[in-house]
Amino acid sequence: MATRTKKRRNTFRHHVAPFAPLVLAAAMNLAPSKPAKLTTTHPTTTAALTPAMFTPACSAPDFPSNDATDMDETGCGVAGSGGAETAQNSAKNNFCAVNSTSPVTIADMVSLQQKVQQDPSINFGNPRTHPLTSAAGPVQERSKLVSLGEGDPVVVQGFVLIARQEGSESVNCGKKVPDKQVFHDIHVSLVQHPGDDECTGIVVEMTPHHRPAEWTAGLVNEVAHAKLPVRVTGQRMFDSSHSPCTNGTGVQGDPKRASLWEVHPIYQFEVCPKGTCSSGGWVPLELWTPDQVDLP
Repeated sequence: MATRTKKRRNTFRHHVAPFAPLVLAAAMNLAPSKPAKLTTTHPTTTAALTPAMFTPACSAPDFPSNDATDMDETGCGVAGSGGAETAQNSAKNNFCAVNSTSPVTIADMVSLQQKVQQDPSINFGNPRTHPLTSAAGPVQERSKLVSLGEGDPVVVQGFVLIARQEGSESVNCGKKVPDKQVFHDIHVSLVQHPGDDECTGIVVEMTPHHRPAEWTAGLVNEVAHAKLPVRVTGQRMFDSSHSPCTNGTGVQGDPKRASLWEVHPIYQFEVCPKGTCSSGGWVPLELWTPDQVDLP
């Protein structure tokens, strides 16, 4: 089968977001300044959305694509719908993680969940069912989560069990944006080995902001079907609006996973089309096809 010749778009790290062509042209001749962490002071959005560009709090966000999406032009900011989820939504939309990217394992993320559960002051769970805490989430004061690693850039490897197209959520301004796939997250269940139970894995999320058009739940499920290793780079965050599985069983109303620590948002999603890629050969998802054999 012929080697793919599709040209890779400039999609990953240390890009200057294309908020204005003239600013971009000038910025390309300058070294990017060190990005700052997102703050949690975004106001609650109550009025109708006004079209505007999605604007992170750093000058060089790690978007998966330089291309703005329809979602980026809705006026839905990093805080989403705000309210009680202002801080958590800002974390979910953080493309400004600082420091060097560190490799982590699914087991590491599960261990972090256990550390959270040892601190009763960290609340999590949905409003109806939160068996592991005395109060439901979301966590609004997130300093303890930051001390555990929220906001750090990480890379994790595993296998896709299933990808699900999400619907409207507060992080993406709920009903204030069109009810179409391009305005919603893609929820990906990542496990250690193909076919592992979903309650043993973690969740990684593709946000609709600067998302390559090729990143779809359908294509990610093709990767799952092919049982190929994947490598996911992004920001570590704690989704405190849910509960993890207990005794291998999912909590009613919550997606199954062993830990609430996620890679969210994803900055880069890569597929290994041959072998283990221990010596290289990873291919960006946007360049991978189900019939691919040779590396680009």
